[in-house]
Amino acid sequence: MTPNANDTALTRWQQLAAAPQTITLPQMELLAGDREPPIVKGSGEIHLESPSSFEYTLSGLPEDVAYALKQIQRQRDNRYDGLKRFRLIGTATDGTEYMAGWTIPRIETGRDAWTFSGECEGLLTDDVNVAASSSGATEVQFIIPRHHRAFLLLEHFVTTPRADGPPAPRYDLDIEGTTLQFRFDARASLLTISTPGSDLLPLTLTENWLGEPLRVLFGQLVFPRSVARSFPKGGAMIRVGPAPIWHRDSDWTGLWSEEDLSGKDRFWRLYADLLLFVARAGDFESHKVTKLYEEIIQASRGSRWITALTLASSVEGLIRILSPRGTKRADADHDAATALVGHIRSWGDSSKPKATIDRLKSIASNAIHYAANTTPKHVLARLCNAGVISQLELSAWDKIRNSVAHGELVSPYSSEEDDALLLSLATLLHALTREIVHPTTNLG
Repeated sequence: MTPNANDTALTRWQQLAAAPQTITLPQMELLAGDREPPIVKGSGEIHLESPSSFEYTLSGLPEDVAYALKQIQRQRDNRYDGLKRFRLIGTATDGTEYMAGWTIPRIETGRDAWTFSGECEGLLTDDVNVAASSSGATEVQFIIPRHHRAFLLLEHFVTTPRADGPPAPRYDLDIEGTTLQFRFDARASLLTISTPGSDLLPLTLTENWLGEPLRVLFGQLVFPRSVARSFPKGGAMIRVGPAPIWHRDSDWTGLWSEEDLSGKDRFWRLYADLLLFVARAGDFESHKVTKLYEEIIQASRGSRWITALTLASSVEGLIRILSPRGTKRADADHDAATALVGHIRSWGDSSKPKATIDRLKSIASNAIHYAANTTPKHVLARLCNAGVISQLELSAWDKIRNSVAHGELVSPYSSEEDDALLLSLATLLHALTREIVHPTTNLG
């Protein structure tokens, strides 16, 4: 697979992205631990009722009922141990073998057959027909709902001019010598991103990274529906997973707030900056910045108080990325602070209990250390003076953070004043995100 190929590793598997559909599996197995016999063999189906769900049914009679019951009890006794869950494997009518991941089944026993049912993690299979390439490649597909503004944006932004007709639904983005190819299939509502393997975008990690900028930009839980990881020696791993439903409630949390279609270059530059930031961190899981956005996206469907609390806390999380705990203030006299702490530690009063003296020393020393280190409000004040954030945003955070964090409920009803505060928190979140990606201020 190469980014310039017309047919890629996901082409022949694209039908698996559709829902609802049912995949018939004449052969199914439910496995316990490694190198242990199957709990049951039988047949069944995997039901893709929506892009966000994978459910299955397996009908079969365990060969050894005592063994099956023992494994079921072991799982129940170790319900917090993820490795004690069962694994589901099935073979389709065309001979394709799928691994469906971990599951904890519901079980109905019967004389002729037992029925196992429940949720599974997705579908994983190998495609030996993918040709070898010099570096291997990563390809991911995302479902973009037609009702969302992202659909219209991508329809215009994932384009390349052609001299002999309308623009092609493709866009190539270069990031430090690695070319990412974006393709948007409006009929299938699928955005496809593919890139060759490289030092910057290695196999096994890149499939997770490519969606992180989209989650931040659109304020939605944008996770891949389909993934293909092709290998230099040929062949590919194909995975189809749950794609969370998009909700309008969180649109306002997204970093990309432009409503017109004139920002194509700015959009791709911002996507590239975010991806480069994530890739340089090199984490397998989502970057902390992305995780904070994920929390806000989910909190936006809760009460206004939960939304305000999550926003204020996430702002503080971004501040601590810019200026980690323990960072010294550049405008503090640290020599004087050290001398004062030394004086406090040497102080004593024999007429007072030692425990009382030690407690007072600790309180005083901690107060001096706190004053000499950067605090969230100090960092925001520096950023405000530098023009990175506004005074309105700083005031909104100071007001909401100190109230919601100490149990003061936010009004459950929308008002012009309260909505303005929440929107100011959102723009503050966005300003801090941009500052993290492209620092402009020394926050000593």
